Amino acid sequence: MEPLMTGSNSYRIRQGDTLSAIARRNNTTVDALARANNLQSPDRIIAGKTLVIPGANDGFEANAPRPMPRPANRPTGTSQNRDSFEPGTAQGTVAQGVTPAGTAGVSGTQNGYRNVDLTAFRQGGSNSESAIVVGTSEGNRTPNGGFTASYGGHTDPGNAKHNRGSFSYQGGGANSPSHADEIWNRELGRVTPQYQRAAERAGLDPNNALLASTFYDLHTQSPRAAQNFLNRELPRLAQDPRGVTPEALVDARVNAFRTDNGQISASGFDHNEQRLRADQTRRETALVRALDARGFRDGGGGGGAVENAPIPRPRPENLTAGTTALPAEVPIPRPRPENLQASNTTGGATPTDLNDTAEIAPAADRPAVQTATPWVSQYNASKVERAGDKACFRAAVVMAAGAGATVTGPDNRIQVATGDDPNGGVTVNAAAARRGREYIDGQLDAGKPVVVGVDHRSGRNSDNVDGITDHFVVITGRGTDEQGRTYYTFHDPATNHQQRGADTNPNNRFYVDQDTGNLYREGPTNGNVVQRHFEVSMVRPNA
Repeated sequence: MEPLMTGSNSYRIRQGDTLSAIARRNNTTVDALARANNLQSPDRIIAGKTLVIPGANDGFEANAPRPMPRPANRPTGTSQNRDSFEPGTAQGTVAQGVTPAGTAGVSGTQNGYRNVDLTAFRQGGSNSESAIVVGTSEGNRTPNGGFTASYGGHTDPGNAKHNRGSFSYQGGGANSPSHADEIWNRELGRVTPQYQRAAERAGLDPNNALLASTFYDLHTQSPRAAQNFLNRELPRLAQDPRGVTPEALVDARVNAFRTDNGQISASGFDHNEQRLRADQTRRETALVRALDARGFRDGGGGGGAVENAPIPRPRPENLTAGTTALPAEVPIPRPRPENLQASNTTGGATPTDLNDTAEIAPAADRPAVQTATPWVSQYNASKVERAGDKACFRAAVVMAAGAGATVTGPDNRIQVATGDDPNGGVTVNAAAARRGREYIDGQLDAGKPVVVGVDHRSGRNSDNVDGITDHFVVITGRGTDEQGRTYYTFHDPATNHQQRGADTNPNNRFYVDQDTGNLYREGPTNGNVVQRHFEVSMVRPNA
């Protein structure tokens, strides 16, 4: 897609644009755009505004000279104290050899991916390529540079810590998701010199986009595994007859979680190799899709590919454990393997953690349309008849009644889902999804909440009238996030913990699937229901 120019040196911002994408299409840099337009917050741009386009000066021209690397043992920057491979290792700002995306040069690894300037790759905070590519693996970003619902902040399903930003940052010192991305990009810069030295010792090209992204992603997921990847797996990878391919990298990632005697050490996966391999396959596939969409594959990508990159939807359970072929679609994951809890199921009832009391930061932005709907737990016997694991609909009815709405019977439902999709999620009647959303909008505008059924697992559910719905929640409000996307807040009764179940939890938001018009909440497919992937299956109108 060609840039929409308003003059020879200007550009009118479109919905969904990011500053990094605009810079790339116009042969300039994020920093140069920010300076030329006096942008105080480069990660926030407004559709319809016009940007001045400065001259290209980022060193990404086809004839850009290859700078000489700084000696690896020459420290620069300030010492970091977080997740250090080597205590006291300084922040690395080593100049990189450059054969960047957009030029004809292919990396010396000969795997079809271009070389990148690793420093430039990490620049730009949330607009950096590293944030988008690794963020796609983390589930907080989309390959076209967009943001998923979890980017602004979500609770880690394993350790209940607050994650924020593209990299699911859990550390301190971040006052916003974009600031968290800046902090972690500095961390990636800190470990880059060691990665470069290890790759060069193994005879591999450290500037290869796929290899570098794999290391950055693995370090974000597990610094311990990333160290094994450098020390032990890179030399093996250099001897792999397949080359530095996605399949070979999946094997290397899995082996990075082994002890020296060959045993899998991944407590988050119960030390189960099949579960670990499925996760590592998923993550590597996400990197491949993001890199391809962003033009880092030789002969592919470019502006059009980025603009048209699909937002992945499928669920992790569709990945075949141990597969060598990468799946065509990428699920959006949430938990990190070192924190992931084993699946919690109760034979068709609603799995929940009754001891969950984690502090959850409320959403910073609130809906423009908000109903006065009280939150009620389905385990609250004083308010819900036959309270317990299967009382979600009865609790939803109580919540709706608290805001003056009377939920009608199943014969009056708007049936959005027509079946469980064998590839994950549900098959959707787009016309019904549109009617359902229009009905929800009208009720919210009238000050009334709407009860909806959701699907969160594969297989038919015989407990509900449609054989699809697994759970019920209450939509309570509507708003627009920083990226201009419409969202719908909801109360979830499947917990005793109000901070987790109430609509103030930033994770309790539906977004609109651009392909089907259906409402969905991204998340994992196992564990407690209040954190799972939801897709609306039916809308239950009010009387």
